[in-house]
Amino acid sequence: MAVAIVNGIFSPWVLMVFLLYPVWYPGWAPPSSQIVYMASALILSTVTIMLAGVPAALYERWSAKPSSIVVSSIWLAGTVLLTLPALPNVMRALSG
Repeated sequence: MAVAIVNGIFSPWVLMVFLLYPVWYPGWAPPSSQIVYMASALILSTVTIMLAGVPAALYERWSAKPSSIVVSSIWLAGTVLLTLPALPNVMRALSG
């Protein structure tokens, strides 16, 4: 879960979700840039978790005797793979 949150905050795709806020952001909510950015990061984190779960679900479905450790490992590996494009931004943030 923490890896997906890091991806949501630092991913290069968060800018695309942020720019498309008129499509998904409710009209009754105040369009403050901080709120829109946090909602964009939350959407991206949720999408990361959902996409990373697809290979784990396929393994669970097709395996004769699925192990919860293996399913969790597949899910974590998928999340880490989806977070790789965010690593340069994380490194820039950590360097000061």
